[in-house]
Amino acid sequence: MARSRASLLPAAAAAATLLGLLGQLTFLAPSTPSLGRRSHSSVVRNSGGDSVPTGLVYPSPEEKVKTREADGITLFSTHAWKDDMRAILPATKKLDHAPVMIGVAADSGCGKSTFLRRVLGALGTDVKPGHTAIGDMLTVICLDDYHINDRAGRKATGQSALDARENDFALMGAQIEALKQGKAVYKPIYNHDTGFKDPPELIEPNKVFVVEGLHPIYDTKARSQLDMSLYIDIVNEVKFAWKVKRDVAERGWTEEQVQADIQKRLPDFAAYVDPQKADADVILRYEPSDQGLPYLKVKLIQKKGGPFPMITLKKELTLTGSKSGATLKQYDMDWMGSPATVVEMDGEIDMDNMEKQVEEIEANIVGLAGSPNELRDAMVKLKTSPGSQNGTGLLQAVIAMKIREVYDKLTGR
Repeated sequence: MARSRASLLPAAAAAATLLGLLGQLTFLAPSTPSLGRRSHSSVVRNSGGDSVPTGLVYPSPEEKVKTREADGITLFSTHAWKDDMRAILPATKKLDHAPVMIGVAADSGCGKSTFLRRVLGALGTDVKPGHTAIGDMLTVICLDDYHINDRAGRKATGQSALDARENDFALMGAQIEALKQGKAVYKPIYNHDTGFKDPPELIEPNKVFVVEGLHPIYDTKARSQLDMSLYIDIVNEVKFAWKVKRDVAERGWTEEQVQADIQKRLPDFAAYVDPQKADADVILRYEPSDQGLPYLKVKLIQKKGGPFPMITLKKELTLTGSKSGATLKQYDMDWMGSPATVVEMDGEIDMDNMEKQVEEIEANIVGLAGSPNELRDAMVKLKTSPGSQNGTGLLQAVIAMKIREVYDKLTGR
């Protein structure tokens, strides 16, 4: 990462520790934490030590003195490296095939946790709690860990976590490439509870990596290691409605505060996060229903000729029984310069008749490549999860099954 920015005020680095402590008082965790963002104890498993502030800000003279180079990789001191750590090292765990890398790009609060549970169900595996969720088959890498500054440091620089300058893409790309090659890495840790950068943790290769966060498709090198990429696209009207529902109830905010927070993030989101949807292989898009909010129209936008195994519908469907009812249809479109086929669900199914209606939908899908009634069973298993009544749950479950299909194809399982 280039040191092209102007130097910070002399007091910035010294203030970072105090700001970090103050940050603990105002931080509120999301109600449903991501599988890749479990709550921390004072020591993270496999990490180098306790959660304490580094007191460093990038860029600053204090940070520069402590930053070092190793194996051609810049180890920024803001990542809290221990002296004996290397960014990439030989693995102790050997695999029969290269790991399958799935990228999931999305803003916070968009339902990634439930989606990841659906992926685990489709793969027939599970993960253990921890800052980085790891199981026998799958590891979830949260790319927030590559924030180059901690929360206090970002207050000092005046830049948001969405800003590309606040993310260590050189390290991210090198480590994702190393994991794809079957090597181990010491991955940085961004502690969401404290706002600090904890000492890095050892990550061994695994059969599947879900690389999720704000920027998995942004950097060319990181993107080139992905076997399939998904972008979760939430239009502003839906995002505002969701944030109001969450933040007013859980944080005591007013609607005006929610709107101000969205507007504050919007320029960086538009510059650094939203453009990734042009490069994604598949897009899950949320729009208001034709009947208006709170009902949703959810679109599965599948790029033609890409790595995502496409589904189509035999015919349009109309389902009744719920207040809104539900319609499913298919059509082709140009998606930001790429031809795509869209499967769209508008409205909600009848949850009292869920099994029968999902069976009807499943029988109408071509190319699902699952076992009989697998989609129905997956939906019923997570019936009480958010979005199970609309296209959120249905199309997340479809994507999860497609991730398994990609894994099976690439590994010969």
